[in-house]
Amino acid sequence: MRVLLATLAVTFSLAACARPSDEASGEDPRGVAPEAEVGAEPRTGGESMPKTIDDFRAESLAAIDKEACAAKGGEVRQEGILGGYRCTVPYADAGKACAGKADCEGKCLAPPELEAETGAAATGACQANDSPFGCYAEIIDGKIAEAICVD
Repeated sequence: MRVLLATLAVTFSLAACARPSDEASGEDPRGVAPEAEVGAEPRTGGESMPKTIDDFRAESLAAIDKEACAAKGGEVRQEGILGGYRCTVPYADAGKACAGKADCEGKCLAPPELEAETGAAATGACQANDSPFGCYAEIIDGKIAEAICVD
């Protein structure tokens, strides 16, 4: 239930950041004319079309040094809501019991099935890899912190 509430809170906070469309100008919130399509010619005034999600993904993949990633034991994979590519590196202490960040290379995370209240005493496990994405509650100084979702 905490994860669902955290997800809803993030969704609503992101929606509040969106610029409302200007119906009078016929423009949508992204600044794209309604008739514009992906791959369309530039708009009048020499403005180019915004990048597509595929452009973002291709750029993120091209920016990764795949050999350096493999040398660290990492894996190139798509992550996050936009599906960008990143080198995700595992932690050597993944799954080790912990009571806080000081016990882990990464974060000390509460088990997903744990239904304890925020602030309750708990033992967690060191996170598996350096991916910042997902929904989780961190264990800080032996107590459960607020659950968050990162995407």
